[in-house]
Amino acid sequence: MSQPRSFTAGGSNAGRRRQHPTRKATQLALRRRAARDKNIVLALVPLVAIVAKIMVAFVLPPKYFYDNNRILGMSIDSATVDEWEGTYRVAADLFKSLNVFGFQTMLDWSFTLGVIFTILVFLMVIRVDSPDFLQSIFILAATGLLNIYVFNIGKDIIQFAFFFAVYIILILPIDSSILKIGLSCAVLYYESTFFREYYVLIAALVLFVFVLLSMFRLSKGDFNAPTVAAICVICFLGIYAMMVVAQAIMPSEYQQMIGLRAGYLTAFDGSADSQTLIKNWIPGDGLPIFMANYLVNAIRMLLPVELMLKGMYYLPFFVFQLLITFYMVHLLRRINKVHDKSQFLALCVFIGYALASFIFEPDFGSWVRHESATFPVLHLLILSNNQRLKFFAPKDDVLEGAVS
Repeated sequence: MSQPRSFTAGGSNAGRRRQHPTRKATQLALRRRAARDKNIVLALVPLVAIVAKIMVAFVLPPKYFYDNNRILGMSIDSATVDEWEGTYRVAADLFKSLNVFGFQTMLDWSFTLGVIFTILVFLMVIRVDSPDFLQSIFILAATGLLNIYVFNIGKDIIQFAFFFAVYIILILPIDSSILKIGLSCAVLYYESTFFREYYVLIAALVLFVFVLLSMFRLSKGDFNAPTVAAICVICFLGIYAMMVVAQAIMPSEYQQMIGLRAGYLTAFDGSADSQTLIKNWIPGDGLPIFMANYLVNAIRMLLPVELMLKGMYYLPFFVFQLLITFYMVHLLRRINKVHDKSQFLALCVFIGYALASFIFEPDFGSWVRHESATFPVLHLLILSNNQRLKFFAPKDDVLEGAVS
């Protein structure tokens, strides 16, 4: 009686073995499709960069590059440009020292820096997992925005370089997350010493977010929308506590932050950025009003619906921001299941950057432009397998039919 059972078991195993090649072929087809999709995106990156540079040269009006042209004029000692100090002087002096080829026009810098830094973007994208459709949209949108607004003579390319340094730290083969986040904050602090002073605040907020999210990662349960809301509330309370401390021990800096929006309204009136200026919706003075406007402005910047009311020109900015907000929330909802240390730390760095930007960014255009300059860090939290959406995943049954 044992022989039939043996025969049945053997037949069952043989059946399973007969199914195995099909599953293996399906998996191979999935890998081939993923590789093909990634190759298509990689091929489109330089094409998008070229289109963006054509727009810089022939389509977009000069008013969108007044910062770039001012820094260019200062770097070549043009008599027709009023020289400004601060970050303009830092950028002008830097490009003056780098101008070994004697560039005289903005387009000289735009095309040269576009080639160099698009190659860097290409190399960063090569490292990551094969993107799905939505991730591919993010890559191409970022490439376009970077080549229009960042890869040019100006201040934003300097910010990109600092975030690239943070990116290098995050991907180093170092096990200690504390060491990596400490080195990243050191880079941001160093930038604050000679370029953008508020980056010292970003460094402090990155540490705050790292501690906060590390505590949430200890939870073993499933995260949901209330979890994300709790993280946001704690971040808001952290900013409030920071402002209270600043009011007590740094009154001049406190007054500067409190009055930023009013100052922007005066300084940017009539400029190209005035159309997208982030004006406070709640009138009044004092810390409670400031914090109420901080919350409202944060929501407006993360979900810039009002940009769509200003014309179709702002559609790329709107879509790009929605993608970033979606992926950030999507990752926060599963923060205790993020096993990639580099991705977790990239999220901490970006949220710290965003929390400070809600205070300092004057307009929506500057916000999205500066945000795109964080691409070296930003792409680490977006372009990964755990950010791929099932909706865009290839269907196994379709592929099985293709390989059967």
